[in-house]
Amino acid sequence: MNTKAKVWMSILALILFTTIIQSCEKNKEVPEVEPSNNLAIDSLVASKTNIVVWEEIYITAYTRGSNLSYLWSTNHGSMLGQDSITVKYWACPSCLGSNTVKCEVSNEYGMVSDTIIINVSY
Repeated sequence: MNTKAKVWMSILALILFTTIIQSCEKNKEVPEVEPSNNLAIDSLVASKTNIVVWEEIYITAYTRGSNLSYLWSTNHGSMLGQDSITVKYWACPSCLGSNTVKCEVSNEYGMVSDTIIINVSY
């Protein structure tokens, strides 16, 4: 094998090795941590926890820490402002019953989460 072929084989081997190593890396998830003064949710407070279909309420996260990022989610219903301290929530007729609203708060110290139950009726 000539020198040029050896160089190309080495380059191909290096590319293959790098690709394999990169594909084995796990996605970095923000770890959930114990609450502290650096990162905590003290409470989730809704303007009402028992609502009727299509009624709009606001849910606010009372938190501690700096550089906080918010992510809200729900198993049923709709929300506006999923990346803010306060979210607007409402439920349609298919959301009757107990609905869970979750807030995840994160910063450089990790992530904490809490939930609140909103009961929906006619």
